[in-house]
Amino acid sequence: MRRVIFKIVDYFPDENSATIKFCNIKSNVPIDSCMGVAVDLSKLDMRNFDFFSNSLIKKHGLSRVEKQEDASGIIRENIPEAVDDKFEVRDLIGKVVEGKYYNRTRYPLKMRRIEL
Repeated sequence: MRRVIFKIVDYFPDENSATIKFCNIKSNVPIDSCMGVAVDLSKLDMRNFDFFSNSLIKKHGLSRVEKQEDASGIIRENIPEAVDDKFEVRDLIGKVVEGKYYNRTRYPLKMRRIEL
């Protein structure tokens, strides 16, 4: 499993889009030196941070990160910050955060309610 970090550089609420940089957590280069990509947020699952980061990484980040080297240690600039339970995209601007990506064998289920 790849450990993916991302950084929202710009957020455009009127267009519901953002410029986001992706990087492997063990990259030898800082995330700020990676190229940003424009992302349409309306195509992502925005229910909470886990769903948001999973859909973002699956659709945009994984292919970029898979190309990066996986054999190095984590540099100081790439150490991710914790995300609060209250999720707002604007709170992530300028922060390096580790996204959760679930491969095919494990992923969150979309449900409204579970009765036991």
